[in-house]
Amino acid sequence: MIYRVATLDDLYEIIIMKNKVKQRIINQNLPMWLNGYPLDEYIIDDIKSSEGRVIEINGKIVSYSCFHHASKEYGNGVFKKDNVMSFGRLMVDDGYVGKHIGDYMVKSMIEEAKSLNVEGVGILADDFNVKAMNLYKKYGFNIEGSRQFPYAYLTILGLYF
Repeated sequence: MIYRVATLDDLYEIIIMKNKVKQRIINQNLPMWLNGYPLDEYIIDDIKSSEGRVIEINGKIVSYSCFHHASKEYGNGVFKKDNVMSFGRLMVDDGYVGKHIGDYMVKSMIEEAKSLNVEGVGILADDFNVKAMNLYKKYGFNIEGSRQFPYAYLTILGLYF
């Protein structure tokens, strides 16, 4: 498995994966990623800003996430500390679900954050996404609260170094 920065050459493959993941979410009747989220434009912006991350296996992209300073997407004051990285739009290709790809992505982003000399990682998550919540707790993320954001009511989690 290779964890790396996404490039515009990856865009087509990422968009196809995103559309399949969105369909899987719909089929599972999960109330997340509504109203078109994540828009293709978000992913394009992530990549152009060198904030897209992928996991690649044998030349195939099997996971995608954005990875950026938390203040860029959420502003200051959301997490207990302001100098934190964040990730979102985390997705795993249908054929690789259950193979610990998401686990590897989260672990890789945490390690990258540690190398950037920030105070930690802050993320927003849906409570009903039990698999994701369990994964975040496995890595030591703690719940800091919940609140309504313009796009959803989300749980705020922080992991500090």
